[in-house]
Amino acid sequence: MKRNLFLIDCESQEVKSISECLDNTSSKFETKVCIANWPYNNGIRNFWRYVLYFIFPLSVMLGRGRYGTVIAWQQFYAIGLSFWSRLFHVKKCDMLVAMNFTYKRKKGILGKIYHGFMKYGCRNVDYFHVPSHEYVGVCCNELGIGREHFIVTSFGIPDTYSDMKDLEVDFKGEYVLSIGRSNRDFDFLVKVWEQDCLKDKQLVIISDVWQPSCDLPANIIHRGDIGYKDSFAWIKNCTVSIVPIADGKICSGDTTLLTAMMFGHPVVVTTPSTLAEMYVKDNINGICVPKDIHAATSEIACLLNDEARLKKLGRNAREIFASNYTRANMARSLCTQIGLI
Repeated sequence: MKRNLFLIDCESQEVKSISECLDNTSSKFETKVCIANWPYNNGIRNFWRYVLYFIFPLSVMLGRGRYGTVIAWQQFYAIGLSFWSRLFHVKKCDMLVAMNFTYKRKKGILGKIYHGFMKYGCRNVDYFHVPSHEYVGVCCNELGIGREHFIVTSFGIPDTYSDMKDLEVDFKGEYVLSIGRSNRDFDFLVKVWEQDCLKDKQLVIISDVWQPSCDLPANIIHRGDIGYKDSFAWIKNCTVSIVPIADGKICSGDTTLLTAMMFGHPVVVTTPSTLAEMYVKDNINGICVPKDIHAATSEIACLLNDEARLKKLGRNAREIFASNYTRANMARSLCTQIGLI
């Protein structure tokens, strides 16, 4: 009898709710772990990350005849398995699913090599899970993949509020938080925060890859030394979480936004973006602001100066998260769409 696999690049506890959902289907799954979700600011570990993206799927491919459905939490474990199966002209498994799929074309020679690898490696993946309907079109155009291979569900994170509700930070006073690495337009947010009506509002930007292009005003603090685990305390204690998106067609920022919602904070996202499309109901659990400095400034200032509105949006954010955007909800939706439930 063929085995079903769940391939992950993190500790099993992080995706426990997904594993539990898979185990409750008619098909039992075995979880195979290959840790590769290290921070990106370590060159040596980055090198080993990319090595594992190839080596681990190769080890799975060698046992391909024993596997039925393979679901990969780390997309490159699925793409790697597809790559090797095409290269050696063998069957990969009965069904291969890549979760949390994302692709952004890169520049230069390395970008061309990456694009060629993705087009080749993605060909044998049966389903790609993406958290945006609009993003499906981007992937189809970039990689030549048919729409029938895409499954759209919102992203989901574990509901760890009860375990983290007492987290504190060494910071006095209220602050608005913007945190993240990929596809963020912090330069736009800085310009917004330089406007007079926000001069008495404190903004904290946490990113280890972004560097300001000019001296920051006193009401903006940039921290590049906050690790993943420590970031939860900063999100928990903020007043509002803002996610300024650079390319609105690229899926990013889901985890940051949903974590803020989990803690009961209003969220602000720029439009157009997949975040505005999938998660934020304007003036219900947050606000959507245009990439226009004056318009965004006005809407953010109005929100921050309205305590009753902040509390209402925060309550709604928590309720909507618990009902729709937990990792268990995401897992059930995915399993339903690929026919496991």
